Amino acid sequence: MKKLYLALAILIVILQARLLSSEGGLGELFSLQEQLKIQEHALEQQRLLNIKLAEEVKSLQTNPQSIETLARQTLGMVKEDEVFIQVIELKSEQPAVLEDGLNDNEGSISESNQTSQ
Repeated sequence: MKKLYLALAILIVILQARLLSSEGGLGELFSLQEQLKIQEHALEQQRLLNIKLAEEVKSLQTNPQSIETLARQTLGMVKEDEVFIQVIELKSEQPAVLEDGLNDNEGSISESNQTSQ
């Protein structure tokens, strides 16, 4: 009887080692569960995007103003009696900071004030 128990104990240890370390074991199970969570999150994001796009399609099918708005925003279309004006914003340069902590402009102003006094 002792030999049977010993054989069963050895078999259980071998099966546990295989379960923990082999392909298809617990390590792979945890990895697959993590991948499943990531895929479920991506799927939920796609569902939300699909709902948003379905609402936009329904709006475009039922509301002519939404078609006009979309054409104006994406294609830059204008009506016959309208004039299109495009405003281009220029990037302003930051004033250079000198070693004493003053801007170029501040230094020249203070120098001109000192010379005039």
